[in-house]
Amino acid sequence: KVVENMNGAYTISNSIHSKPFNTDYSSYENVEYFDVYSPPITSKYGEVYWTMMPEVPLDESIVKRFNGKVMAIVGYETDQVFRTPAGDKSVPITWAYNHHYIAYLKGNLSELRQATPEEAHKFGHQQGSMVWHTFMQDN
Repeated sequence: KVVENMNGAYTISNSIHSKPFNTDYSSYENVEYFDVYSPPITSKYGEVYWTMMPEVPLDESIVKRFNGKVMAIVGYETDQVFRTPAGDKSVPITWAYNHHYIAYLKGNLSELRQATPEEAHKFGHQQGSMVWHTFMQDN
């Protein structure tokens, strides 16, 4: 199966390399993809949904396959969809605008937790807002 970018070509505006980063995922060797779905989100016109959601586990086959190994992620795409019996249907951008989407991916030796203000500052956050980050487990 040929892997194509879900949302077309991407441009990275702040690339510091002399050679631009290749965002054509199909040009990489042995590229695969998998889908992850959040629980349904329901909103009304004008509402803002900006909250930390419960953990959404990856498919067990992915977890088993990469247990104790490194997974190289070369691309990351999001889409808002209606789940229908005929398959997923993209939500029109005029119905639900999403530009503050964050996903965290962690391994079995790490934990996701809220950072202290001192830790958050080390990661480049400066306003004291709630910052989540992945940390190595203490044990």
